[in-house]
Parts: sequence; C-alpha cells; structure tokens
Amino acid sequence: MSNINITEQLTRLEILFSEQEHTIQSLSDIVARQSRQISNLSSDLKALDQRYQELKSELPAEFGEIEKPPHY
Repeated sequence: MSNINITEQLTRLEILFSEQEHTIQSLSDIVARQSRQISNLSSDLKALDQRYQELKSELPAEFGEIEKPPHY
C-alpha cells in the first residue's frame, strides 16, 4: 500500500471516530435528561397520590366506597 492510501484510510477512521464520539455524547446527554425527567415525574406522581389520599379521606362516609352493582 502506498503512503497516500494509508493516510486517507487513517483520516477516514479519525473522522468516523469523531462522529461516533459525538453521537455517543449526544445519546448520553439525552439519557441524562430523560433520567431527570423521570425522577421529576415520579416525584409529581407521589405528590398527586398523597393529595388524592388526603382528599379521599376528607369525603363524607356516604361518598367513600362505591358499591358494585348486584350482577358483579
């Protein structure tokens, strides 16, 4: 092989490596952002569930449990 061919191949590999490195970093950023979003959504869900339980306990007894129809 000639030096020009080896140099071209090396340059091509360096470009591919650089592109892969950029892609991996982008994916890592996306995963980190989604992880934060999931954590925030989990916290929101817990807060909503707690509020629901509080409101449910404040209902008068007649609204507490809904009876199933006799055919169940």
